[in-house]
Amino acid sequence: MENHSVIIAGGGPGGLGVAATLEGWHPRFEGDYEFPSDDVQALAREHEQNPLALDQHVLLEQGHRPIEFFRMRHHPIQDAVPLDEWTLKFTKRNRADWLMLTTDGPGGLWNSVPREQMTLGPAHWMELSHYPIGKFYEQTGRNRDLNALVHREDLVPYYQAYAEELGLTPHIRSGIKVTSIKPADDDVAARFVVETVDQETGSETSYSCDHLVFGVGPRSVLRKLTARGTDQDYISFAYTHPDDYPGERILVIGGGRSADWAAQELHDAGRMVVYAMRQHPEGHLKLINDSRYLPYYRRWAEILAGGQERMGLLYGANVTAFEPDGVTAISTSEGPIQLQVDHVVVEIGGDPDYELLKSFDGNLTFHAKHDNFRFQLNQLVVDQATFESVDIPGLYPTGYTAQGTGLSVIGFHAACFLIAGDILRKLGAV
Repeated sequence: MENHSVIIAGGGPGGLGVAATLEGWHPRFEGDYEFPSDDVQALAREHEQNPLALDQHVLLEQGHRPIEFFRMRHHPIQDAVPLDEWTLKFTKRNRADWLMLTTDGPGGLWNSVPREQMTLGPAHWMELSHYPIGKFYEQTGRNRDLNALVHREDLVPYYQAYAEELGLTPHIRSGIKVTSIKPADDDVAARFVVETVDQETGSETSYSCDHLVFGVGPRSVLRKLTARGTDQDYISFAYTHPDDYPGERILVIGGGRSADWAAQELHDAGRMVVYAMRQHPEGHLKLINDSRYLPYYRRWAEILAGGQERMGLLYGANVTAFEPDGVTAISTSEGPIQLQVDHVVVEIGGDPDYELLKSFDGNLTFHAKHDNFRFQLNQLVVDQATFESVDIPGLYPTGYTAQGTGLSVIGFHAACFLIAGDILRKLGAV
């Protein structure tokens, strides 16, 4: 059985940041920086050449959030900081023994979002500090505003370049699906056994490790539509681009941000769209009105103000059956209806695959979290100084799965230093 000190399950931004730090790219503070608290400022100065060595429980006991210790150096102000003014720098040290297992490759979930999708936040919010996105733009000849939203076609290449630039690629195995994480038996000299399957060949492989970074992402298990006839060939369970869906009349089923994007883009491509969602109009319309600073929600407001000639909205709707030849049965507050459509796009989201951890005794402790864009999931409760699970020693949730990070990349990328720092201290490497 192949053994590593650390296995990272998932290739998203949360796992990539931990990988880079374990690879030996250790942060340091330099220049004229200032923390709001005198106590934190003193600790930062004391450990500025090796802040990973600081046990973050010290900050926690003083009433400070450890994740802010690193985040305030990466994002000291709202706007992007010019590269020559950064006070967060990096020193290359020896690497720890780590391996990343991922289905999608660097970037995780962003590899499978719609081709034209943009972020909710500016480009510098999406970056990982070891390799600034501004540097990526310069090196690849991209003329971009760091304070503007970033397009998927820039973001995925950035995460791929991040892995290449920092020497992570040789230790990333893509196309590998983790199928189980369980306690190691007594005859295995490790804490965890990770079982996997190669998505191309179907071959199964087991790995062992003492530290497991759990970054499987928020949609590692897609939600299932409870309707009859979901095997009809006119149904797609993910949205990519209008060109990928035949016909003129398209039914979009969802209600979250991904479904909003699909319905709007199909409409703007000239299709007749019916958008069915369970929520009531008040919540959806409030989200649109409150989010007009984002171009695609500003476009939604224009569509609604324009009379919706090719956009039909069904609120409080529940799809109950798909019949042959595109006949779809829907239950609404005004009674049952049937629609004749050419294609159906289902975008009802997903959840982290916590079933991977079912072999551990006892119940996992969760923290319910949601944002203003109807994104919601249960996060694993963690030690806020290290992001180690309170239920499973040696397990480190990262990204969206970890309590205390929010639901955005700017919320969770600083956690990579808390996770890697705790692991490296345990390994005696800092």
